[in-house]
Amino acid sequence: MTVHKNPSLNDSTLLIDDLFSSPEGDIPLGAEDLTRPFLIAPSEPHLFLTLGDYFEAIKRFVLKDERDRLIDALQETPLREDDVGTIKRMRIRSEKHGVLYHVSSVEMLLGDRPIKFAVSTAVSEGARACLAKEYEIVKSLHRLDASYLPKVYKKGDVVCQDGYSSYETLTLMLSEWFEDYHEWHFAVHGADNGQKVCIWDLENGHRYASEAEAFEIFRQASRILTLYYDVHTFKQIIPWSHAAGDFVVKIGDDGIHVKLTTARDYRSIMDVFLEDGVHPTIAVAYFFLNLTVRMRLDRVNGVGEAVWAGDFSLRAAIEGFFEALQILAEKDMLTPGDIQKLLSLLKSLDEDELESLYTPLMAFYYEENPAEFHIINAHLKDHVRSLCQILREDR
Repeated sequence: MTVHKNPSLNDSTLLIDDLFSSPEGDIPLGAEDLTRPFLIAPSEPHLFLTLGDYFEAIKRFVLKDERDRLIDALQETPLREDDVGTIKRMRIRSEKHGVLYHVSSVEMLLGDRPIKFAVSTAVSEGARACLAKEYEIVKSLHRLDASYLPKVYKKGDVVCQDGYSSYETLTLMLSEWFEDYHEWHFAVHGADNGQKVCIWDLENGHRYASEAEAFEIFRQASRILTLYYDVHTFKQIIPWSHAAGDFVVKIGDDGIHVKLTTARDYRSIMDVFLEDGVHPTIAVAYFFLNLTVRMRLDRVNGVGEAVWAGDFSLRAAIEGFFEALQILAEKDMLTPGDIQKLLSLLKSLDEDELESLYTPLMAFYYEENPAEFHIINAHLKDHVRSLCQILREDR
């Protein structure tokens, strides 16, 4: 625990806990722990940054202009005049070290109630540029009538020095924390090494989703991505990845709820492999074909061997996609005729014709991620066969 003197909090003393989040609960970090090197990758320490530098950067970022920041972040929550001045404790939990960013949760005790935010931190020049871009994209996508992405509140830089002549600039983003939502991944389960969706609940323990729960997770993920698809510009959220933990899930008495944690880019991919003008029906067909493939890709526990999900995920993706199209039609972004035209087109294709449509996508997959290309290529014929069968069922 550290003690921080913060003038913005009515000159009060703020107690700060530095923690690691784990399935066994919070792990407090002592002074000796904070002197350890800060890892920019699982086995790659930073040249001079320590774990303490990382936590200190988060404190400096969050506490700067704190009153304005909290009021902005909690504009939908009634605040008493003295609420901000009653903050006495802050808990910073290192939650996840991803490929690009390091993610922590920041919990403040505001009077008698906790409020929680997410802080993403980027260190390398490339990651910092990605985080800055992501901040603008997520903020812009909130203009849409969809609430599946976190709200973003602030972005800024913190400069850390080693006490000599070296320094490092960290870019940090403050965003909404999805409380009670958990990352999930496929895991190998049982004597037959079968596929199971494992929900990473750090509070109540990891558990396997039922078949119905797994189906619903995939259905909602597909619906979310389709709802963010722009039928006029063909822009979509891309890239996204199950392996990166982009989708999180909350399961409670009121059902299953899925959200999307990030949007790294928002663009059309049609100009990558089609030079001439694109008809909207063709564009949305390619969005659909790409969605059904990528929805099946994960890695065991997010980092292990590649996983190609079973046909249940394909059926769920198709249901989620067409459900989202109906919602877009209700918003006058599509017409029922547009949906029927697309469905008729897809149903009219035999397996060879449908597989041929994947040719430009396969080139795109190879260029974007050769490892994923080989997985997709190995399963493509079976995927197309199943896709044809499901599409021809009564809808």
